[in-house]
Amino acid sequence: MDNRVKSVFGKYAEQLQVLVDTNTDVFKESFFQRFFPLGSPQMGLTYTSVIGKSRLEAAASVVAHGSEAPLRSRAGLQKLSGEVAAIKVKRKMDEQSYREWLTMQAVSTNDEGKKQQIISLIWDDVSYVVNSVTSRLDWYAAQALSKGEVVIDATSNPDGVVPGTVDLLVKADNKQHGGDAFGFSGSDDYWGTGTATPLADIQKFTEDVQDDTGVTLEKIVMTPSKWHDIRKSEEVVSHFDTAFVSLDVFNTELQSLGLPYIDLINPKIKVEENGVIKSIDAWDDDKYITFLPAERAGIMHNSLSIEQITPVAGVDYATANNVLVSKWSQTEPFGEFTRGELAAFPGLEVADNMYIVNTEAHE
Repeated sequence: MDNRVKSVFGKYAEQLQVLVDTNTDVFKESFFQRFFPLGSPQMGLTYTSVIGKSRLEAAASVVAHGSEAPLRSRAGLQKLSGEVAAIKVKRKMDEQSYREWLTMQAVSTNDEGKKQQIISLIWDDVSYVVNSVTSRLDWYAAQALSKGEVVIDATSNPDGVVPGTVDLLVKADNKQHGGDAFGFSGSDDYWGTGTATPLADIQKFTEDVQDDTGVTLEKIVMTPSKWHDIRKSEEVVSHFDTAFVSLDVFNTELQSLGLPYIDLINPKIKVEENGVIKSIDAWDDDKYITFLPAERAGIMHNSLSIEQITPVAGVDYATANNVLVSKWSQTEPFGEFTRGELAAFPGLEVADNMYIVNTEAHE
């Protein structure tokens, strides 16, 4: 039985959408929308609808004429037929916290101060749940870009479902790409000994892809750590005559040469396990950089939450960046709750023409 009732904050909770709309610039800045802008909410969301039925069907085996079709479980494809799980987070004000808040309200004689105190308390929980959900979307984006897949396991999702690895079908040859750029034919300590030539490598790799496939590369995604390797290389220091070249200056030079520019992401997110918060890195490894043929990599597909379709009486709602925020009270045991939820998953539309390059490996 659903025992949710109206929020203890009454008319202030009823203005939840107004509060969100007037404070959108205060939410944590997420990078996923630079690569996977949010699509229009759908009624339902499966891995098949995200990745594309035609691409999945193309995974059938190639056999000789007259040969028997292979029979196997297709475990990977069966996984991709499932429903995308919702991302959810909830915050609670318990009875003791509520009593402390009532005491603070009672001792205040300033009505405007009381009002702002209520709004601040509501906003703290609203911003927390929205930022928590969008942090997971950042995780998805970084996984897709650095691995060509999304891994949801006990490490990255300790208190939720663990569907494992969802392959976004980047070509095998495009992952950890080889060649003679980025040290593949260089020394074992390509970056450490000063032999790195990142400017020349970016140019050569871009030209190789253009010659081999006709694809023009637009953007290179990497972590700040790899960018610092690049800017400290002897080639770059000599080229710009400074040990402290800025990313803006470096990118201007790349673009003046018709080369893809660098876009940095710092994809660390916090997860909570048994009450302990820890930081994990969504980018597979700093040594990987990803070349994209377009400004964006795809779309962050998402679906309507069930309570957007069928709202619950007594619950106040708002949406922020497609995240459904809901607020309510519970009488027994007492609690004031704020929840954020969104079912979303990245659709990697450039999977056939992106390249994940290992800058520290050698052929």
